[in-house]
Amino acid sequence: MIQEQVINYILDTKDFSFILNNNLDETFFSDYTEEYDWIKSHFDTYGVIPDRESFIATYPQFDIIQVNETPSYLLTALYEDKNRRELASTFNGVRSLLNAGKSAEALALYISAVENFSSSTPIRSVDITENTSRYDEYVDKCSDFFGHYVTTGFKELDDIFGGWDRNEELATIVARSNMGKTWILLKCALAAAEQGLNVGVYSGEMSDTKVGYRVDTLLGHISNTAIVQGNISIQAEYKSYIDKLSNGLIKGHIRILTPAMAGGPATVSTLRAFIEKDKLDMLCIDQHSLLEDDRKARNPVERASNISRDLKNLQVMKKIPIITVSQQNRTDASEGVGLEQIAQSDRIGQDSTIVLFFEQHDGIMVLSLVKSRDSENGKKLHYAINFDKGTFQYMPAENDAVNGTGMEELHEEYDYTSGDEIDWT
Repeated sequence: MIQEQVINYILDTKDFSFILNNNLDETFFSDYTEEYDWIKSHFDTYGVIPDRESFIATYPQFDIIQVNETPSYLLTALYEDKNRRELASTFNGVRSLLNAGKSAEALALYISAVENFSSSTPIRSVDITENTSRYDEYVDKCSDFFGHYVTTGFKELDDIFGGWDRNEELATIVARSNMGKTWILLKCALAAAEQGLNVGVYSGEMSDTKVGYRVDTLLGHISNTAIVQGNISIQAEYKSYIDKLSNGLIKGHIRILTPAMAGGPATVSTLRAFIEKDKLDMLCIDQHSLLEDDRKARNPVERASNISRDLKNLQVMKKIPIITVSQQNRTDASEGVGLEQIAQSDRIGQDSTIVLFFEQHDGIMVLSLVKSRDSENGKKLHYAINFDKGTFQYMPAENDAVNGTGMEELHEEYDYTSGDEIDWT
């Protein structure tokens, strides 16, 4: 019925801009494709919409009706009609593939349809010279900052770009192997949970127990080595911490998903189910290379690109911060850091709203902000770290220790444990 209404509206108003300005084509008129094509051909040839008389002379069976609905209603209903038809066709295709035992092809067809469905919406621009509602959002941020942003866990980093945007963030943390990427990701997850968020962590390698031990170290500053090795000397300290945790030490939650829990390595579809089932406010992924491609691409670059694109679509769809970890290419350190050094695919850096590189040597960690939409890029922050105790001490740039002096004092102050004695991954 809506297709018939729109054709009548166009014939009545003689306004073809309704078609041109809203990205409409013959796919929106599946029941009246021939009639639509005839009207368009007439417009392309003569520059005007045909009279009703000319149209009826060609299509005498078409019902001429009066249309009183607004253009906005007609447009929305037409898009809904198209999406409904395409989804029905997709579901039939998925069912046929499943019946044929082709589950991978069925999943790929479904994902492709979801992407097309989410993008099939009318074009509605906003005149920012007239619509100044953004000022109201600014005022709201001033009074409720954490309603719009999530702390990263590093105050100095928050001071630069504000924190993770609660609605529009797909951030990537990049480092070489064995630098401690998981520690940084979990520190971010813990900071969000302390803010009161329900945080999900996908751990592609570590068990939920090992992840839990690291969170305990970050929150309670209890030796991770002692916890993992079952050192009885810290039992009383650990029990006291666990009691506090059980009694609401943090406001939010950290929920862990592992491949064992998901029936194998997670895909982006798995992560979407994780978000929806546990009503997550933020998702942390450890790490990009440990995800499976829903499309089952065999080429590593294509596989990584598909995953990156799907994560971007997932973030846009669910509107929560997604923080991922990615490997850095093994390049000469003298070359500095840049998006081209993200392993697997250039698309990861392109899709990310924020890209952080980090490295650590001799107990000093350097965080480099390589990409950020809302702040100055190229900033570097230095921290004295002790992963075994979960401590991060900010070091202002003028500190001599950054330039390599004063290391003994730092080692003594933070009881630094060497990388050979603990697992840095």
